[in-house]
Amino acid sequence: MTSAIDRQADDPRAALLPRNVGRHGWTLVTWAMAGGIALGGLLVSLMTLSGNLSAYGLFPMSTGLFVVGALIGMAHGGALGYLGRGQEVLPRPARRDMFLAVLYSVPALAVGWLVTIWVAMTVVAVFMGRTAPLVGSAIGWALAAAVLVSAAVLGARAFRSAYAGWPERRAGTLIVAATFAALCVTFLADRPEIWGLRLRLTEVGGLLLAAEITIWVVGPAVTMALRALKRVPGLHPVGVAPGWRGAGDLLVGLTTGVVVGLLVVPFAAPASVPATLGTVVAGVSAALVDEVLLRLILVTGVAWLLVRWHDLHREELVLLSVAAVALLQVILYAPGVIATGFPTALAALAFTATAVLLPAAVFGLLYWKKGFSAAVLADAVYVAVVLILAT
Repeated sequence: MTSAIDRQADDPRAALLPRNVGRHGWTLVTWAMAGGIALGGLLVSLMTLSGNLSAYGLFPMSTGLFVVGALIGMAHGGALGYLGRGQEVLPRPARRDMFLAVLYSVPALAVGWLVTIWVAMTVVAVFMGRTAPLVGSAIGWALAAAVLVSAAVLGARAFRSAYAGWPERRAGTLIVAATFAALCVTFLADRPEIWGLRLRLTEVGGLLLAAEITIWVVGPAVTMALRALKRVPGLHPVGVAPGWRGAGDLLVGLTTGVVVGLLVVPFAAPASVPATLGTVVAGVSAALVDEVLLRLILVTGVAWLLVRWHDLHREELVLLSVAAVALLQVILYAPGVIATGFPTALAALAFTATAVLLPAAVFGLLYWKKGFSAAVLADAVYVAVVLILAT
């Protein structure tokens, strides 16, 4: 008589039942554990041992940070595992595996929480000086190291797989790397403040924030923009064209930046101190970030949406996408214009129209006609001219 197990083995549908979450799923599990252990265990232990954090309320504090770190690690590991799943794994089975990996994470995080508590209690073990607590903390540190190494290995493999499957990786890597450098310069020149907390980051915090924004915001957004760019008729390629054509595009960008800068200088507020190399570099870095966000990502995104929703001519696409992003740029710059303190509303409107709306429209049109490189060069030259001459 055939058993139920034999019948299930003979059923072709049994092959579809998930037996393993794959490397992409285990990336999510290990990163969830590693995030919780790193934040709730290692960070708390190192801070208490160095005297920078009180050991009072160590258990609830470590547990709370473990939950936060586990959620962050799960989100990061899930995205990294799914994108780096490999070409042999189809999207639908991969999503099923990721859902199953979330379920596997529940018992795994229970183990990770115990390891976190052992590691966080290191300061107590050292204070007591007894053999058993010290051995327990040592075991906790060894298990924590094993989890972190496993997460790093799986994450590195997933990253290599995701990068190899990125069709626009050359142009995308250059843009993302340049944006990261620009964000670092911008955050070091003017350290950001955490919204709602009135907490200004240190230099190290600014660099970490720049890395986080680059990895989880700029990278995916640039990837989607480069893919969408191929589906928008009439958009100029991102790279510089070879030969005289490319040189001509860059020359147009350079000339446009100088002209727009000279037009804006009479309306710019005089600088209190002469421009230095540092201020010019910071301004050019901010211009690069603006072009990546406003032109490459937003203009391309708006044009892509218009192409999907309506059958528009190229001229209509250019006008609507550039106008929409230019108005958005005015809204983004409005708080800074208000903080400048113009004597009248008319003066503020004149400055906004000349120094914000005009460059946004010109650089948007330049992005369509001559490409991203020409738009970046024009914005950088424009900022440099205004900073140097408005003294």
